[in-house]
Amino acid sequence: MKKQFLFTFFFAFLFAAVSQIQAQDRTVSGTVKDYEGKALQGVTVQIKGTTMGAGTSASGAYKMKAGMGVLLVFSKKGFITEEVAIGNKTQVDVTMYPDTRKGKRKRKRAMKNKK
Repeated sequence: MKKQFLFTFFFAFLFAAVSQIQAQDRTVSGTVKDYEGKALQGVTVQIKGTTMGAGTSASGAYKMKAGMGVLLVFSKKGFITEEVAIGNKTQVDVTMYPDTRKGKRKRKRAMKNKK
């Protein structure tokens, strides 16, 4: 009898946990631009640690499903990879910088100005 109760309790808890995780998934969207404000096409937007992701359109726009508090990774050849914690946001816009000395300096200045 005790085993049956524990078995039932375990599956009830598991069902509640899975339902809660699914409820946290929502659509996250935004645009990706370079430091000059030009839209970046072909940027890979991926949830860190998974294979789930999306790519940006010609206008730099992306849209994907993501849970609360995940980390999005924005990457494109020739640009510095950006990681952004989305928290509870549904709109995440990102500026990417070229992977050059000049781009790294501009990114460093931009990050200082955000603080």
